[in-house]
Amino acid sequence: MNPYIILVIQLFLSGLNYIIANTATQVIPPANLTFLRTVISGVVYLSYFFYAGLPFKYRGKDLQLLLFLSLLSVSLNQFGFLYGMKYTTATEAAILYTLTPVLVMFLSRAYLREKITALKVVGTLMALSGAALTVLSKEPIVGSATHLTISHLKGDAFILLAVMAWAIYTTLGRKLVVRHGAINSTVFTALIGSAMFAPVGIWASVGYSYSSITTGQWMEVLYLSLGTSVAGYVLWYYALGRIEASKVSVFTNGQPVITAILAYVFLRQGITGRFAVGALITIAGVITTQITLSQGRKRKQRV
Repeated sequence: MNPYIILVIQLFLSGLNYIIANTATQVIPPANLTFLRTVISGVVYLSYFFYAGLPFKYRGKDLQLLLFLSLLSVSLNQFGFLYGMKYTTATEAAILYTLTPVLVMFLSRAYLREKITALKVVGTLMALSGAALTVLSKEPIVGSATHLTISHLKGDAFILLAVMAWAIYTTLGRKLVVRHGAINSTVFTALIGSAMFAPVGIWASVGYSYSSITTGQWMEVLYLSLGTSVAGYVLWYYALGRIEASKVSVFTNGQPVITAILAYVFLRQGITGRFAVGALITIAGVITTQITLSQGRKRKQRV
């Protein structure tokens, strides 16, 4: 399937993730929510592992990289995101996540030797500014106020930790995808990452009553587990195996746009003129970063 179609689907899954995570973390403690998420997604991954008979061929540096990515995927990215969402706002989280393409662009240059072209820089900055304008255009909820507290800053810090983990995961993960395939890499990073987080989840479960979780909240847990931890991760790694990491990551800047649209559909939050402008700039920026791929192929054909 076309990797760009895959990225669009992944974009919608990730956009809804902000809304679901922000709601769920206000009721379920982040450590418990992460634990449930890893257990449910782990069952799916483990079932597929036995069904498909996936080979484990990670040795030497590949094994070291697999273990590192496993730590990044769950303990730092998933838990950091959910913990941060409990204390900060979805708006600020979306703004921080627009830093991902910038980080990936430089990391890809350092570790994957991907070229930083003028169009890639311009497109990334366009997508970044468009995403920021989209988020900042949202009208504040009547009666709400943002207070700069220690807890609020702590939330932003954990979101930033998750952003950095995701950027590194995206950059270095491309090596494993190319060598072992998207499904194989995703399954083993998820399973090992879940095992690494298990002691924290078990400790957090002591004294916590899971029976207090309502049916609606379980649906949110299932979405975070299956929609993002399974489908989202597989689709992301699938695209990484076919497109440069720096180009894939730019699609992250489309998340605030999708989140705002979904918030309008499900929460009836207004969309302003600045939102429309920001969305168009973001889309233009994403397209600009992808132009270099076709241009590069044309140059090779001419030679």
